[in-house]
Amino acid sequence: MAEDASGPAAPIVSVRPGRNRLPDEDRALLEARRKRQQNQERGRGGAGGQGGHEDIQDDVSVLGIPKAEMTESVRAAIELLLDEINHLRAELVHAHGHEAYLEEQAEKDRLLHVMRRRAFLARIALAARRVMEEQVQFSFIYIAVANAAAVRTQFGHGAAENLMMQAAAVLRDNIEPGDVVGSLEQFDFGVLLPGTPIADAADKALKLVQGLNGRTFIWQGAEVTIEGVFGVAEVAPLDSGDELILRAKRDKDARKSEGGQEAR
Repeated sequence: MAEDASGPAAPIVSVRPGRNRLPDEDRALLEARRKRQQNQERGRGGAGGQGGHEDIQDDVSVLGIPKAEMTESVRAAIELLLDEINHLRAELVHAHGHEAYLEEQAEKDRLLHVMRRRAFLARIALAARRVMEEQVQFSFIYIAVANAAAVRTQFGHGAAENLMMQAAAVLRDNIEPGDVVGSLEQFDFGVLLPGTPIADAADKALKLVQGLNGRTFIWQGAEVTIEGVFGVAEVAPLDSGDELILRAKRDKDARKSEGGQEAR
């Protein structure tokens, strides 16, 4: 919710496409290792046990080592080297995966499980550049939990946190793949919608707010209901996050002055 001293608290997910897939070179390495093991198994069944190093002979011929110099000690050294290379490659793949996990956790609000504000604003800036350079369309939804301050005053800080956690869960559960949810100010959220026209964004925002307003929970024996309001804006070339949020807030106020958002 509120930003810490190092920067704003905002969230998701980026979750990077293909993060959990092995690179082609690692797949090729695993396939080569599998074939080498198969060759070794076949070699153990051959005469004199010499066939167990057939895979090494194939490998070293590529390295240019003369067959006459392929002694048992050389074969053993090469096998040891290949095993070490395989081990180091596996460790590198694991390290890359762990690094990506840490990056994702740094971007994510630990309480709300959405993007922290700073990371979310960076995502908006990236979207604005894509609008300019690639003509990709993005829309933005601003959602405010209108009764959060009142809930905090009546029931305390814990109730307000619970309220925001409930709201974040509704938003996470009702967005489409590719959409990004982030925390903004203390009781506000943003949703970035790639490839979505502004009219469709307004329809989607209305459904999200209806989902929020339908969520209740019990706190100290009292039933608490979420009250959400929204505004929408289209991402413009080189938009800043603050500019975009301001336009969406103005849209929210205009919808409210025209007699309620559900009428829209």
